[in-house]
Amino acid sequence: MRTAFRLLVHESEGQKYEDLFVKIMSYSDPEFKPVKAYGNIGDRGNDGWVANNGRYYQSYAPETLTNNTKNALKKLNDDFEKLKSFWEPISSVREFYFVINDKFKGISPHIYEAVDQLKSMHSLDVAEVFLASQLESKLFLLSNDQIKQVLNSFESTPPAHNLKVVDFYEVQDDDQDDGAEAATEVELKLRNAGSEVAFVKEVSFSTVKHWQLLTDRHHRAVDVSATYDITISEKSGSLATKKVHHEVKPQETDRIRFKLHSTFSADPDGLSLYLIQVNVQYNEDAAPVSFRQTVVNIRPQQVSEASYFGGYSNKTLKNNKSLAREILKLHSDGVGVEDYVIEVLESWMLAPDTL
Repeated sequence: MRTAFRLLVHESEGQKYEDLFVKIMSYSDPEFKPVKAYGNIGDRGNDGWVANNGRYYQSYAPETLTNNTKNALKKLNDDFEKLKSFWEPISSVREFYFVINDKFKGISPHIYEAVDQLKSMHSLDVAEVFLASQLESKLFLLSNDQIKQVLNSFESTPPAHNLKVVDFYEVQDDDQDDGAEAATEVELKLRNAGSEVAFVKEVSFSTVKHWQLLTDRHHRAVDVSATYDITISEKSGSLATKKVHHEVKPQETDRIRFKLHSTFSADPDGLSLYLIQVNVQYNEDAAPVSFRQTVVNIRPQQVSEASYFGGYSNKTLKNNKSLAREILKLHSDGVGVEDYVIEVLESWMLAPDTL
């Protein structure tokens, strides 16, 4: 039953997760009362409460939480202001719980900090984050009949074909030898939420945009013998496809890895960044599935012998600061970017405009 509940949590977003939370809390605490949104005034920041204790709950369950910290903080503060304004005269706000569907992955420390600030600012007795693991604990303290009622209430018949791209990211290999092939590996995580086998037939990588972060070094390229699964072009709008034969069984998750390589003559000590849209074609009659656009650093297919010249040219400073500004803005808008790339770009934002 725990596996069934965890699967349910992973598939519950928005109102569905709020309904799941309310159902469990209603069984767990007889004094808990849900609040139904009314017309255009909503629920005034309150998804459920215990009037006698001044205890209030607010739910937040986005599709993906990792890149929604800013939205979570905004919802937290906006909804608490509504809550305080409307409900304080009815029952003084003494306890506040920010209910988040983190899908058992944890949350940003910024959210914990913001909740603690609310506690201090408004002199609350309790202000805490309420995660999926805590909801799981509440559920399995109930009777078996109540647990079954909860799980059965949200059980649905899966569609025959329902393949989703769960994640797409660059694989970091810390164990790679210095002399090993410097290929870029990416991983595609797929989930089949359907009732039949999904036959993956083709995966395509579309180059949306390309940037090159420079280093002002003079390089003499030395070719390295290497084999790559798929070649990506730096030209915007180009498409690289790979025919595959891969089965994803019903109600299971699988991962596929690709080695990416490009013929673009990149600075071996810089970054060659590609904004990529990945699409997966499966079965004969199903529409392709895709994942959010992601920035990937595709390493060049050569090693370099370089002599360093101190100081960067003004042209390089202008190029690198401009692309850093552009990619960091894309990241704040939800585009996936690896942490090490973010760190490099942020360091360039601190560089002077000119020497």
